[in-house]
Amino acid sequence: MTAAPAGPGADPWPEVVVADLYKGFGRHRVLTGVHLEVPAGSFISVLGPSGSGKTTLLRVLAGFERPDRGTVAIAGRTVDDGRRHVPPEQRRIGYVSQEGSLFPHLTVGANVAFGLPRHQRHGQVGDLLDAVGLSGLAGRYPHQLSGGQQQRVALARALAVKPRVVLLDEPFASLDAHLRATVRADVHSVLRAAGTTTVLVTHDQDEALSLSDQVAVIRNGTIAQLGPPQDIYADPVDSELACFVGDANLVEGVFDGTFVATALGRFEVSANLGEATPGPVTVLVRPEQVQVQAEVRSGGDRTGVAAQVISTAFYGHDSIVRLAAVAGAQAPIVARLLGQVGLVAGSGVRLTARGPVKIWPVKIWPVKTWVAEDGPAKDRPAQDGPVPAARGDDAVLPADC
Repeated sequence: MTAAPAGPGADPWPEVVVADLYKGFGRHRVLTGVHLEVPAGSFISVLGPSGSGKTTLLRVLAGFERPDRGTVAIAGRTVDDGRRHVPPEQRRIGYVSQEGSLFPHLTVGANVAFGLPRHQRHGQVGDLLDAVGLSGLAGRYPHQLSGGQQQRVALARALAVKPRVVLLDEPFASLDAHLRATVRADVHSVLRAAGTTTVLVTHDQDEALSLSDQVAVIRNGTIAQLGPPQDIYADPVDSELACFVGDANLVEGVFDGTFVATALGRFEVSANLGEATPGPVTVLVRPEQVQVQAEVRSGGDRTGVAAQVISTAFYGHDSIVRLAAVAGAQAPIVARLLGQVGLVAGSGVRLTARGPVKIWPVKIWPVKTWVAEDGPAKDRPAQDGPVPAARGDDAVLPADC
């Protein structure tokens, strides 16, 4: 699997290579054939829900867990292949956990210096604390720091040994929303300046999309999609992944080979068609693509499809509007609009949307066997070709986001 371009000035060769990796605990399979390459100097996020295997993958990279099968290489050196196992302290990695795991009885300076030879401690500790914005705090103890400051100390300690790779295990999850955004931006800047290859595991989509050169979405123990954040969001491999990485409207459409017709309008289709061929398709319309106009009672512009507001939620920078489902939609339509909107529940609106859109072919049911009232079992004849799964009693509908 080829990685996306790394960060500015990065070496294009992979710093981390994972091949055919399997790991289970008892009968429970956690990782099932993971392949991953991380270019030197890049920042990659492994994004997945709880139980998807992302933390187990990070622990295998660190050497805390042994894989059942497969190989792990760091900086061109095989560190685990079933026969050879390089211990964590010899892998030249830095590890930052969710809690930070500082030694409570040691000062900030002593925590940072913990893994350094004695002759390197004096000057290097001050430089590292300067880099993470904590100059002058070397004499404090962890309990005298905020949560964000503790995480910066943990990062400084991880960088002290000059690692080839830094592994971040959801280090911002326990911080409040405002502090989390600030600390992760600062941490990202420090790692960029150091040119350190970084692997972050997270379940936070915003975090993964905003920080990363690449995002690897892990699902059911394997990498479902790997690519730049823009591709993961705009060109997901299937509707389930589309719903996981962000809010999504899934609507039925008919693809003519160039454009797709839906209840929201006729759209240009994104360049990557995958297996889509002319016929019924599932269409992805992101909330920011939906445009909402108040219904005009008489005269005026009546472009678009009629809908009714279910609810609105104001977030300052934007508003989320939920609208009663239009024909062909599998759930209420969600629109993301800039700033405050003058819409209330129950009001009538008209909807349009902007393309291009992502499509996937609708699954087709095979010919089934049925029992006629007056005879033996026989094949149900197909009428006008196969029946798309989005029709009939046995329809397989797109995932409900």
